[in-house]
Amino acid sequence: MKLKGRVTAYLPEEIQTALEKWAEEESRSLSSLATYLLTQAVKERQQKEKKD
Repeated sequence: MKLKGRVTAYLPEEIQTALEKWAEEESRSLSSLATYLLTQAVKERQQKEKKD
């Protein structure tokens, strides 16, 4: 996958803490986890749009 863009997100402290813990548990960076989660969300939305 070729990376092209950057996104800055301002998160509530409790969400950031939870994401950092999650990333650490999976031995990945917070950026990698965010990329994975956003990619999954886009794929799910695209599949939903195809069904509608």
